[in-house]
Amino acid sequence: MNDPLPRSARPKVLVLDDEHLIADTLQIILEAGGFETAAAYSGQAALDIAQWWPPDVFLSDVVMPGINGIEAALRIHSMYPMCRILLISGQAVTNDLLRAAGSEGLGFELLSKPIHPSELLLILRSLPVA
Repeated sequence: MNDPLPRSARPKVLVLDDEHLIADTLQIILEAGGFETAAAYSGQAALDIAQWWPPDVFLSDVVMPGINGIEAALRIHSMYPMCRILLISGQAVTNDLLRAAGSEGLGFELLSKPIHPSELLLILRSLPVA
């Protein structure tokens, strides 16, 4: 399959989910959809990757052990203020975590699990990236 854009021009999406199958599946879907991707399975791993691979978009699950998706998003946003943040969750506790992030003046977009791959690609393609 031919990529729609040269590899260097493709938007970079850092995917974080502590469920390896979900992170790997999202990575495959996004790569096939024309994005350059990296997958992380913990908040700390996402931060480590972001140090050397600045993402245009950070796509993360919210609830996970250790550094959760919102904490990772806050740190990545502080490193790369132009990085777009998309959070995915199917858990009710997410609203409390988002309120905490909102109190810091940051509003992140929340997508509900499950999300159809075509819908996710449509959302990602509509995001302005720096």
